[in-house]
Amino acid sequence: GLGLALVAGGLCGLQSVPATLYTEAHPDMPAAAAVFPQCLGIWVASSCIYLAFAAAQKVRGGKVPHSVIRPPYLSGALWACGFALMIGGIKDLGYSVGYTMDAVGPIAVSSVLSLAVYREVQGRRQVLLYMVSLAFQFLGVAMIGIFGAV
Repeated sequence: GLGLALVAGGLCGLQSVPATLYTEAHPDMPAAAAVFPQCLGIWVASSCIYLAFAAAQKVRGGKVPHSVIRPPYLSGALWACGFALMIGGIKDLGYSVGYTMDAVGPIAVSSVLSLAVYREVQGRRQVLLYMVSLAFQFLGVAMIGIFGAV
């Protein structure tokens, strides 16, 4: 589980690099020009994985759950919209500031939801540690925002 989490985190952290490099190399193009090829590649790869799974299930005689395909496609469409906005933010703010805000902003929102709505963190000490780590994250973002343009 830990190895898979590290690989997924590393790949997630690197997924916007090609689009950002393309945007920097072609300043005359809109920032969203790199979004469609990346989203198309993700869609094709995901579809191939699902089709391979469906073929393996057919060969084994198992059932293929088609109802599980709708939620990922909807969340993928939402992700594509967010990715387009993220690339635009990176183009306008620069990579160090734009990507940091795009990466930490969703974490801050999910942290507030986790603490206030779902109450996933229990115990006074655990909540305090969580708040301290979130404060350090905001401090890091503020420092990048202040000193990133220098």
